[in-house]
Amino acid sequence: MVQSAPSLSSTPISRDRFSDILASITGKKVLVIGDLMLDHYVETRVKRLSREHLIPVHEIIDERYFGGGAANLAVNIVSLGGNVSLAGVVGDDSEGRILQSILEARSIDTKHVIASRTRPTPLKSRYHIAGSIYFRIDREVRDDIDRDTTSLLIDAVEDSVDDGINCICVSDYDKGAVTPLLLKNIARIAREKGIMLIGQPKVKHYKDFIGFDYLRSTLVEAVKATGIRIMNESSFHNLGVHLLSSLNCKALVLSRGKGLTIFKGNSMINIPFFVQKEYMSAIGIRDATMAIFALALASNADVVEASILSNVVAATATIKPETMVVSLKDIEASLYNKEIEEGISQVPLYR
Repeated sequence: MVQSAPSLSSTPISRDRFSDILASITGKKVLVIGDLMLDHYVETRVKRLSREHLIPVHEIIDERYFGGGAANLAVNIVSLGGNVSLAGVVGDDSEGRILQSILEARSIDTKHVIASRTRPTPLKSRYHIAGSIYFRIDREVRDDIDRDTTSLLIDAVEDSVDDGINCICVSDYDKGAVTPLLLKNIARIAREKGIMLIGQPKVKHYKDFIGFDYLRSTLVEAVKATGIRIMNESSFHNLGVHLLSSLNCKALVLSRGKGLTIFKGNSMINIPFFVQKEYMSAIGIRDATMAIFALALASNADVVEASILSNVVAATATIKPETMVVSLKDIEASLYNKEIEEGISQVPLYR
């Protein structure tokens, strides 16, 4: 049974240890697979009231584009010093070409990004005034990709793993690129090649992420996927134990309002957030925290250390109309923030 108070190491977590991890992530090679999206930001200002209806007429001041979903995960990994090969599906459309150009400008290998003629590039358009977003429009097809396209992605994985990959990351946003067949084959390939496999499930195919080394999700996603209601700490504990066993993973990390909880072996480890909760809604924070989590694990950090670093990245987040991209300088600066440093020092190192 998972214990709520596992044994502790006598060695405290230090800034030097995290500095060593950060220094070793440069050049790590990651294969990213998942839902590729394009984030579109439109800055507007009110021009006048419409004569047709009593509504304001806006004019466009500026438009910007960022990679979203698994594309933003890839961008963040590169921003942190890693190298990325990317596999996924975009539409054969102008949005897909914009996304490809964003990725190529970051030196991300996109030879396994498939352009589909049957489905559009997932697009999230956010309209904002003076830094405040007032509405969002999504254009997407959320049905699973067909078997032929899935086979192409499986071939992409087979082709990429012989290229010195340190880990594979699967980023699922329930947009259709991640299917049960794809997950089953990725797990098989990773197992055969001895490559670390990290997953970030959403809801639809959550229970198909079987045989991964490490999984991260929110508690809300886990509850929706399993149907297990959380009434108290005991039921939360039972949910984690159930998922850890049924998904056959080394460790499961669930985020909830007050921080992260890691389920690993016979331990349940709680790590608080180092920032106020409202910053958790920063756009792209899921991808930015996953990027450092994966790179840290690929650099021989343990799952507790990787999770703490992901919370440090969350501490750099601000709510603004752009998709979050973090750098090593951002993380290093945060390690010297007194409030964050005090929060880290209160987390014991579990072995």
